[in-house]
Amino acid sequence: MSKYFEMASKLYQDGDKVSAFNSFLELAIDGDADAQAMVAYMLENAEGCDANLEEAVEWYKKAADQGQSIAHFNLGQILRSGKAGSVDESAAFNHFMKSAHAGNLHAMFEVAQMLENGIGTPKSLERAASWYETAARYGHTEAQNSIGAMYQEGHGVPQDYAKAFEWYEKAANEGHPRAMYNLGMLYDKGWGVARDHEKALEWCRKAAHAGHEKAKGIIRRLQEEGKIVF
Repeated sequence: MSKYFEMASKLYQDGDKVSAFNSFLELAIDGDADAQAMVAYMLENAEGCDANLEEAVEWYKKAADQGQSIAHFNLGQILRSGKAGSVDESAAFNHFMKSAHAGNLHAMFEVAQMLENGIGTPKSLERAASWYETAARYGHTEAQNSIGAMYQEGHGVPQDYAKAFEWYEKAANEGHPRAMYNLGMLYDKGWGVARDHEKALEWCRKAAHAGHEKAKGIIRRLQEEGKIVF
């Protein structure tokens, strides 16, 4: 990263978006891939300039052609959503895959979801599980919950309640509401862990507090039955 990119980044962080955009643009014109991705992002989101999605896509493409992982990811998002026109899920998948191979955790998760559901690529639960687990190992909480679910159900991996519990616990401890609920259900059923109704209720309460609708329904029913005070 050049000192000029760092200077432009400092302007951006300090809130001087117009000066930052102009500085990034100079670098982008000179071929700096990171600056090209920033120019694209700022054009996409009207930061320091007028919104211009068509130009944003062109700058993302320039950066992506140089292997810039965020540019690949953002192009994937645009193509999958159809934000710039028609939806192209196959092209979106290819951009997400390139970003994932460059280490982008969010792209890994998108690749896994698309493989799990056969969106833009042939369905493959085995490949989906592999990408979920890769992202999960690097701390992506949504991926941790997803790979936990795949181990629980035996989708793409051998069924393993202990591994499901391990991944749900990691995500739950990071505040993931659905993982909190899933962890509570494993405690309730004694799957992958000794059955413990108190811990099941504790995690269900936490999930409810975090806004998980199923957990809120369970807590509400138990309250109405007079079994708990919440």
